Amino acid sequence: MITELPHTTKRGVSIKLSFRPFINYLQNQQKNCQATNRLGDMYTYMTDQFTPTFGIEPLEELYDKDRLSMLFQMATVAVFPLAHTNREISYAFGLPFPMTLFHQSDEFGRLRDEYPSLLSDIRAQIGEEDQQRFWYRLILERYYGVQSFNGKTASFRFQQTANGLTKYFRIKINTTFIERSPADSFRFEPKLPDLQSAWIDFAKGGRLPNKNTGGLTLSDFRFEGFAFFIVEDITEAETVHQLQAVFSRLHSDTEPEIYRRFETALRNLVGQPDLQLSIVPFQQVNGYFVHQEEMSARSVFLRHSGKVVDGYKDPHAQKTVQELIKNPVPRLFPGLVGLPEMGQKMLYQNGFRSFLWYPIVNGDEALGILEMASPQPDAFDEGLLPKIEQVIPLVQELLRYQLRQFNQNLEQLIKQKFTSLQPSVEWKFNEVAWEYLRLGKKESFNSPATQVRFPQVYPVYGAIDIRNSSNERYKAVRQDFSNQLAALQQLLKQADLPNELATPEQLIATASAWQSKLTEDLNPEDELNISDFLALEVNPYFEHLRLHYPDLETAIQHYFGQTNPTNGQFNRSLQVYERSVEWLNTAVNTFIENEEKQLQAVYPHYFERYRTDGMEYTIYIGQSISPQKPFEPDYLRLLFKWQLNSMVEMARLTHLLLPRLPLPLQTTQLILAHGQAVDISFRQDEHRFDVEGSYSIRYEVLKKRIDKALIAGTQERLTQPDTIALVYTNTREIVDYLPFITELQKQNKLTSDIEYLDLEPLQGVARLKALRLRLDYSSEQD
Repeated sequence: MITELPHTTKRGVSIKLSFRPFINYLQNQQKNCQATNRLGDMYTYMTDQFTPTFGIEPLEELYDKDRLSMLFQMATVAVFPLAHTNREISYAFGLPFPMTLFHQSDEFGRLRDEYPSLLSDIRAQIGEEDQQRFWYRLILERYYGVQSFNGKTASFRFQQTANGLTKYFRIKINTTFIERSPADSFRFEPKLPDLQSAWIDFAKGGRLPNKNTGGLTLSDFRFEGFAFFIVEDITEAETVHQLQAVFSRLHSDTEPEIYRRFETALRNLVGQPDLQLSIVPFQQVNGYFVHQEEMSARSVFLRHSGKVVDGYKDPHAQKTVQELIKNPVPRLFPGLVGLPEMGQKMLYQNGFRSFLWYPIVNGDEALGILEMASPQPDAFDEGLLPKIEQVIPLVQELLRYQLRQFNQNLEQLIKQKFTSLQPSVEWKFNEVAWEYLRLGKKESFNSPATQVRFPQVYPVYGAIDIRNSSNERYKAVRQDFSNQLAALQQLLKQADLPNELATPEQLIATASAWQSKLTEDLNPEDELNISDFLALEVNPYFEHLRLHYPDLETAIQHYFGQTNPTNGQFNRSLQVYERSVEWLNTAVNTFIENEEKQLQAVYPHYFERYRTDGMEYTIYIGQSISPQKPFEPDYLRLLFKWQLNSMVEMARLTHLLLPRLPLPLQTTQLILAHGQAVDISFRQDEHRFDVEGSYSIRYEVLKKRIDKALIAGTQERLTQPDTIALVYTNTREIVDYLPFITELQKQNKLTSDIEYLDLEPLQGVARLKALRLRLDYSSEQD
């Protein structure tokens, strides 16, 4: 079998088939073997078989194809140990560019049968410039002694599409047995031009030499020998990479385009063109699983069944989803066996013979479900699951993105159409809406007649803050950057990295400079600049190397794996910090939500909560919020008691969490005592309540500044771990708190120590005082 026979390549390089380099190799191997060594006998025998080919030119015309094929079959014995291959490898012997094949393995033949245009497609997909670069490398090695191939092997990627599936391959061209032709083989020996650095740069992946630099005259160079080609199927790795690339365009591509590419890649991965699949998120509203119409249309099962999961009307559907989440194992139904009769019948009628459900659950996080359906009864077997499991982390990220989008759309709709109406104030909005309609929509919602306003309500403010949260975050970010920059420099210090897009030396210098900066300090601008350096300079350089230098692919892939935002080593410290903050916030917010619900039963009030590094809240209570229920001073005192007790319990809760946190973060507790009533009104532009009047505004100023208050005459912050700070202006404001403090001391929840402190003036606020109460943890049970 001889295919595409020309001696002179399209680029002008002359190469002829010869066994001389191979015979030289055999003779060298023979010399290295002992006289009695059977391996030496083999090399002697092979040398005897190939030596008669000397002086026969053109060899491929004077030797029939069977004789040539026999010789190459014999060469396989010597070549395969060099290539570390096995009998099932797809290989061939011949000459490169255009590919001239003299012998091929059964596997290579099977590949050509499957893709009849394989050779022409390889040539078409390996561009002219890459082919020219191949010859530059070979010339530089054989004529100038410049090593540019890694292990004398060049590799190129190409793809083949058949029956609706795309497969990806890498072809390796080994040039071990290609040498420059001896001088006496031609009429003249060309005088070598002086070596140019531009040629080396081009051979290593740089730009083609321009006219001023001057390129090599390829027709002046002559080679002889043969190459051997190895084709590897890299569909799985390439498909996973394509799926990863989908996420870099989540915010730019439309959702249908994202799904189209995701589904195409999955079909290629499992090798089934007629596969139907869907990825459906577990969207929830008020704890019930729901699906928008477009999601039901996307689901293979729901689309054909006509069912819509409705959390409020279909308890059976809810139970089905709950069971999938409770036992999130893949469910394969070859031949549809094992499905409920109704589902089996429905899928069969729609042409399906195999079905798969794969619930995507990560711990307590119910994300969604992957569905696959095929018209083939034996489409799904045990070999399918390992392929799918490779991409489950990517499916999880896609589902998380969808769920975030769903929740954001829901929140946006609520903000546009409604406000966050609490039952205690909903009556007032109904009243104002009726007034607006009664006036024939002639008044705006900002007019006095249609303003939502509550005069003379008492504010109760409290805050739990994470101590030194900003410093702890910067420490975590600094540590992660330090680890990444160190790994980056280690990778860049590998020898012979090409100077493409950026030079390794430049990147090392920049990384080292940032590493030094990290030992000093880190501000938000530095954080942004380091992130830009890694994303805009380092990542493109590594991506280029990954695509063009297969020997570096493992190391670079390992580096990129460590950048994963959820489990990568380069985000580990920040993840530890954020997990600790999240645990504290979740515990505190859950506690305050439950406690506040019980408080509503005592007297209706308006409750505002703000998410900061910790949690702040303000409660407004008074007669104007609940006109039908008389407001007595005792209700305010009950609220003070509730506030002090809840603050003690939240402090004890965070103290109990401390040894369990990934990063030990402490909290500080703060209460602002304010004995005067304020007026609040609803701001239509911001959809929230705000205070009115100069005195009321002073209260807002106090709230924003007291967390930074210092004890008078010192640099000590008022708020400290294991304490509760109670800030006030006049002693009358804390009188109602004192009996409850005494009660908590008797319960061994507060120590007997009470600090009475004066505070340093704050901007616009002076003569503030504070009580500092110390928590007693001795009554905590293990």
